[in-house]
Amino acid sequence: MIRIGWKPTAVVLGSALLVTACSSSAPTTAPVPTASGGLVAAAKAAASTAAEGKHPGGTLDLMGELTGAQLKAYLATLKPFEDATGITVKYETTADLFAVLQTRISGGKPPDVVSDPSAGQLQTLAQQGKLTPIDSWLNMDQVKSQFPAGLLNLGTSGSHLYGLFYNTSVQNLVWYDPKTYTGPKPPTSWTQLQDWATQQAAAGHTPWCVGLESGSASGWPGAAWIEQFMLRQAGTAAYDAWWQGKLAWSSPQVKAAFQAFGQVATNPRMVVGAPTSVLTTSFSTSPNGLYSKPAKCALTVQADWLGNTLAQTVPGVTPVNDIDFFTFPAVGSGGTSDGGVIETSGEMLATFRDTPQTRAFMRYLATPQFAAMVASSGQWLAANKSVPSTSYSTVLEQKAAQAYDSAPDVRYTAQGSMPLAMETAFFSAVLDYVKTPAHLDSILAGLDRTAATAYAK
Repeated sequence: MIRIGWKPTAVVLGSALLVTACSSSAPTTAPVPTASGGLVAAAKAAASTAAEGKHPGGTLDLMGELTGAQLKAYLATLKPFEDATGITVKYETTADLFAVLQTRISGGKPPDVVSDPSAGQLQTLAQQGKLTPIDSWLNMDQVKSQFPAGLLNLGTSGSHLYGLFYNTSVQNLVWYDPKTYTGPKPPTSWTQLQDWATQQAAAGHTPWCVGLESGSASGWPGAAWIEQFMLRQAGTAAYDAWWQGKLAWSSPQVKAAFQAFGQVATNPRMVVGAPTSVLTTSFSTSPNGLYSKPAKCALTVQADWLGNTLAQTVPGVTPVNDIDFFTFPAVGSGGTSDGGVIETSGEMLATFRDTPQTRAFMRYLATPQFAAMVASSGQWLAANKSVPSTSYSTVLEQKAAQAYDSAPDVRYTAQGSMPLAMETAFFSAVLDYVKTPAHLDSILAGLDRTAATAYAK
């Protein structure tokens, strides 16, 4: 089973797609910039402070999913730490992090540190006492001022912090071609946007492109839509209770979120060929409808990586001129206001051992200087909000960073927070619902049955 973090490690739009894993990484087509000497020097100084001025040396075993250009970029952000401390970071890549990590833990040989896009897995490990708390190692006043509470809460179990995000991605942005899109920019509400979409549909212009096909993880793009309606329409309290297994899938809030998604995905006036096309079209190729001749759609929903990927893979597309976005608008009176809480994903780092190496490493990860290295990589947004948006190399990255920095708080993607069995059932339920919307009540009842066992473990 592929865990969906937030960015596929291989994205080729307009041709065949091979998804080797899903994690907090940018598309492999992106170049890997080199950090300036000033950034590197500042990061080395921060690493030295993180090691309390000592040179502990030794090796730190770090397990994760990154490969290729993403791994190269990530290791570059850690090079100042290695140089300043003498600690060698040994990165172990696995395509099935969930299973391999569980096996290593069961065998008594976990890595020193894991970098995991499944915050739900780390939450479970923290609750089981498998992880080492890190709050006593860090300046928590500084950490709380620089990281969103929503991400820190996800890394907290009981009264201790166990995990820290190093990167993030803004999810469920609404993308459009500025040359052809004639709707509100940005809309003040989902109602305003859908009123425009309905007018376009009546005039014979299909407004939306949606694709749910993603191999064994098919359905996750629809799950992302539903998460957004839960957050925007039902509010943060209901959203949190839902992914934590405390709000029934058959509740009015969850049912309304499915139905709001269905008003787009199952309506052939809203998506060409829906619902069949929605089920059979890859999430990677569906955005190409913005640029077909004539255009098949005017809008699509995806995370912050989409714009730069389209600019790299579709001839003639340049950021802002040909592809731009606005954040998903507020939905109803019970949801968040426009520009409010946003949904993110990313990778959380957590430790299994208390050693001089792991202490220094986690302290380094909490610094603004490390975050600046992440921002300069051209691969990710930094989870640490102290990094100014001007640190990012492209206009779209800067705009996404501004949305992240200006948000009063964030919520991690629900599918990546749920137990694996629940996430798998969620994806399957999305596909079943798009096939047969009339069966929604029975589909939600089935998810309730899965939840009864998934959250009991």
